[in-house]
Amino acid sequence: MPEPEESYSAEAEATSRDPHDWGRAMALAVTRLAEQLAPEDAEDIHASLVDKDLCLNIRDDPAGVMIRVSVPRE
Repeated sequence: MPEPEESYSAEAEATSRDPHDWGRAMALAVTRLAEQLAPEDAEDIHASLVDKDLCLNIRDDPAGVMIRVSVPRE
């Protein structure tokens, strides 16, 4: 996994350890990442993620899991 200074990353917490419940947290993390990558005046921020390879990290959290998505800086 790239070092933090070598990548853009975003996190969101899922309050369950069941993968079936992680959708909203994953979507929130991906949206936060897109906000970092998109130009300020972009109409569709998610277009900045198209054709990018994202790294997904899931780690235990007291309330469930923490989901982190990242993409290397270009």
